[in-house]
Amino acid sequence: MYSSGELYVLVFLTCVALVVTQEGDKLSSSVRLLINTIRSNIDSLEKELETEGLMCTDNDHVKTPDDTVTGAVYTRWGRTSCPENGTELVYNGFTASSYYTHGGGAPNFLCLPMEPVWADFDDALSSTGDFLHGTEYEESVPLSRFFGEDLDDKKAPCAVCQSMRHKNVLMIPGRTSCFGTWSREYTDAKPETITGQAANTNGALLYFVEIRCDSLPCPPYVNGREVPCVVCTN
Repeated sequence: MYSSGELYVLVFLTCVALVVTQEGDKLSSSVRLLINTIRSNIDSLEKELETEGLMCTDNDHVKTPDDTVTGAVYTRWGRTSCPENGTELVYNGFTASSYYTHGGGAPNFLCLPMEPVWADFDDALSSTGDFLHGTEYEESVPLSRFFGEDLDDKKAPCAVCQSMRHKNVLMIPGRTSCFGTWSREYTDAKPETITGQAANTNGALLYFVEIRCDSLPCPPYVNGREVPCVVCTN
């Protein structure tokens, strides 16, 4: 990284070189030697500036500390928007996975975009392989007790978000707050639903997860207690 004084010197030398180009035929040999030295120094400085990423071109700009941060990307399940904390929406869509009684297929839930772009396809229904289905909130305990409304059989949306402040993302089960210097993006509360999609079609299902103390230490965990989670960035 160069100080403003060093950059000023580079600009000055560049100006001298321009004058030299215009007046070159009128100069003595000693002055020409000085000119060659200046030009060599300019070339050296330009190479170092390019190495440091500080040299501007038509398609580039001087880098700032913010330019070096690659934002963490995560999926916010059950919501159509991203937290209002310096996070941008990449896209939103539909939570999908395999049918709840089928083995194989999608190992995790997927966030299918609302505007798919197809490759080669065949619309004939297959009798083999596995299939993607929409995802319902499913009641193992009364969902209104936790969320203030009945979500049973309603379909779950999703949103893919990018933090513009942090580059690392971590989901922590069993907590609603983050550790240390990690910042909370969201915790699982106030889920949304897809409008007009409330039929009991099953498909993929979202249940609460409960603690079982047969092989987990209790305390600190409690048998039968629903497990929260939090998504953190750093």
